[in-house]
Amino acid sequence: MMKREIVPNLKGGAAEARTRRKRAFVALSLTFAVLACSEAWARSPLEHAERSEVALAEAVLEALSQRDTVALQGFLVSRSEYEDLLWPEMPDKEYTPFDFVWSLNQANTRKGLRQLLNVYGGLTLEVISIRFAEPPETYGSFQIHQGVEVTVRQQETGDVGVLGSFDVLVEYGGVWKLLNYDEI
Repeated sequence: MMKREIVPNLKGGAAEARTRRKRAFVALSLTFAVLACSEAWARSPLEHAERSEVALAEAVLEALSQRDTVALQGFLVSRSEYEDLLWPEMPDKEYTPFDFVWSLNQANTRKGLRQLLNVYGGLTLEVISIRFAEPPETYGSFQIHQGVEVTVRQQETGDVGVLGSFDVLVEYGGVWKLLNYDEI
């Protein structure tokens, strides 16, 4: 009896090679997409901005669980960011002094942040969902998202509810910050 030589299935080998190439292409494409987002994030003129509304909410909740007031304030649009980047593109600039708008925003934010820390500080909360009650307002290079509803779950008890202090988010060049902390 003659031995038969087993020849590898070239068709299967070629198919596997194509599959590997496709996987490599997808992985490379995803890497470039992540790098492009990272590059935009790294070039952002907004300090302490996050890459998405979810990442921003999660970062705020982490700082809140640690009662980190400095970090919580860092997630807010700063005075210079507001005045130099946002204000020039807003219609209010024509008839309202910037200092007046800024002082109102700061007074409300201080009260909202104090209430947020008093009620939720030290709790471990996780983001369940984020809903925008209104369509965004677009102003040149940024969007303002008002009526933001962040639904959270307290990990210790399982209680679920809307965290009322998120009110207005700013999306600027693909990154996100809070405009203010609303009173709860």
